Amino acid sequence: MGLDPVSECIADNHSYGFRKKRYVQDAIDACFNALRGKGSAQYILEGDIKGCFDHINHDWMCDNIPTHKKKLRLWLKSGYLERGIYNPTEEGSPQGGIISPTLANMALDGLFELLFKKFRKSEKVHFVRYADDFIITGESEEMLANEVKPLVSHFLKERGLSLSEEKTRISHINDGFDFLGFNIRKYKGKLLIKPSKTGIVSVKRKIRDILKNNMSAKTDNLIGMLNPIIRGWANFYRHVVSQEVYDKIDSAIWKMTWQWAVRRHPNKPLKWIKSRYFQRKGCRNWVFCEKGGNLQLLRMSGTPIRRHIKIKANANPYDQQWQEYFEKRSNMNTAGCPTVPYQYLSPVR
Repeated sequence: MGLDPVSECIADNHSYGFRKKRYVQDAIDACFNALRGKGSAQYILEGDIKGCFDHINHDWMCDNIPTHKKKLRLWLKSGYLERGIYNPTEEGSPQGGIISPTLANMALDGLFELLFKKFRKSEKVHFVRYADDFIITGESEEMLANEVKPLVSHFLKERGLSLSEEKTRISHINDGFDFLGFNIRKYKGKLLIKPSKTGIVSVKRKIRDILKNNMSAKTDNLIGMLNPIIRGWANFYRHVVSQEVYDKIDSAIWKMTWQWAVRRHPNKPLKWIKSRYFQRKGCRNWVFCEKGGNLQLLRMSGTPIRRHIKIKANANPYDQQWQEYFEKRSNMNTAGCPTVPYQYLSPVR
């Protein structure tokens, strides 16, 4: 807790993971700002750090983290118990430790400034990081492969880290890429951000598994398990181009609930099943809700799509001069969803 305000003062502007008042949506909007224009960078280096928490060099952290050196070293070297057996820790910061996210962020801070000084604005190099996942844009594939990637690798090597060769790749914006559960791609010159295919498959599988494992559950109890997943997934993606995806998932969920009801009563006529489990609510028909029940299944498509307003890159929640700014943001809906009309913020640089 005492180190967090210090880390905020020296953090990279476009680092968004494990930081107070910053969200995944801020990182995604930073990507939008960097890539939306006609003259924006066409190539993206998708970076992933191999075992970030497990391999950060202890000596580097003790030499560079502005805190009590002896206490930090003792904490890093404290080890852990597993099944009653003591295991020493010679490298890395324990995942789940209260200070680990802050230490990992501080170890990776400085890369934005390094890139900013090294490359000209005309080379269209922009950097966005969320925890140990990051993207770097560039005007050409050769520049990213031959200049940017070696620079990043050297920066990480000093800290005992390296890029994951399996997950680090260079993509063209017209082909698109996945970042933090979102797909970012240009369609005929227009940048659209949508939920990723893996995210869509994952939520469908989760709902299918709940239905499969609760064939004999009360309908209200089943809906009580499904609604938080539907609401949470829809709210996470409510700030991007998601309406068509919501409609398709709603259709898939309806089919799953219908199959659940039919399998539950294999000897009943379909009309009886419909009248018991699918009701008319207002102008909606076929709403999954048991006759006389207290709950009804939510629809993703009922979630309004609203533009997220990205946090200002240099905003510091511990700095008094930013107090009014954060008070205004706190009056918005969850994760910066505004109650005012759509607005553009300044680009990444």
